[in-house]
Amino acid sequence: MDLFQSLVLGVIQGITEWLPISSQGQVMVLAMRVFGLTVQESVSHSLFLHVGTLAAATVYFRHEIRELLAWKDPKLARFLFVTLLATGVTAVPSLLLLKKLALNTRLVMPVIGFFLVATGLLELFAHLGRHGFFTKKNAVLLGLAQGFSVLPGISRSGTTTSVLLLEGFKPEQAFRLSFLLSIPTVAAAEVLFGAAEGFVPDPNIWLGVLASFTVGYASIGVLLKFAERINFGWWCVGFGAFYLLISVL
Repeated sequence: MDLFQSLVLGVIQGITEWLPISSQGQVMVLAMRVFGLTVQESVSHSLFLHVGTLAAATVYFRHEIRELLAWKDPKLARFLFVTLLATGVTAVPSLLLLKKLALNTRLVMPVIGFFLVATGLLELFAHLGRHGFFTKKNAVLLGLAQGFSVLPGISRSGTTTSVLLLEGFKPEQAFRLSFLLSIPTVAAAEVLFGAAEGFVPDPNIWLGVLASFTVGYASIGVLLKFAERINFGWWCVGFGAFYLLISVL
C-alpha cells in the first residue's frame, strides 16, 4: 500500500464509520476493486483503520466516558457492560468466519453485498419499537447483534441503532449509545484481532490512521445528526445490490 492509497482509505473510514453503511465493507471493496489489494490485506487494513476512528470517538465522547468511569449513571454503565459481554458471544465465531472468508476471494463481494442488503432491511424496519429501557434483555440483544458486525457488510452502527430503535429508544439516544458502546468494543476487537493474527501494520497505514482520526473527529457531530434524520436502509440495500451485481458480472 502506498501513501496515497492509505490516505484515501483513511478518509473513507473517517466518514463512513459514523454512517450505518458498514465502513469496513466500503473500505474493503475500495481496497480490493480499485487499489488491487488482496482480501487478507484489505481485511487487515480496514480493521486497523478503526484505530483512528476509535481515538476520534474517545475524544468526542470524553465527557460521557468520564461520567461512566465516575459511576454517575450506574444503570447505563451496567447496560453497556452486559452488552459488551454479550457481544463476545457472536463476535468470536464471526471473527473465525471472517478468517475463512479471507481465504476465498470469490465469496468476498457477494457476502459483503448480501450482508449490506440484510443490514439495510433491518434498518428499514427499525422504527417499529415502542419502549426504550436499560434492561438486561435489551443489553443482551444489542450485544449479540453487535458481535456480527465483525463481518464486512454488517454495519455495527446500523445494526446496533436498529436494535435500539426496535426496542423503542429515540434516534438521538440510539446513535449516541451505539457510538459510546463502539469505544470498548472496537478496542477489544483490535486487541483480539492483533493477538489472533500477530498483525504488523504496513508503515504507510499510519497515514491512513491519522486521516481517519482527523476526518472522523471533524465529521462525527455533523454526520451523527445527519444519520439521525435519514433512514439509511435504502442506501445499504442499494450498495449491497450493486456489489452483488458486480460479483455476478
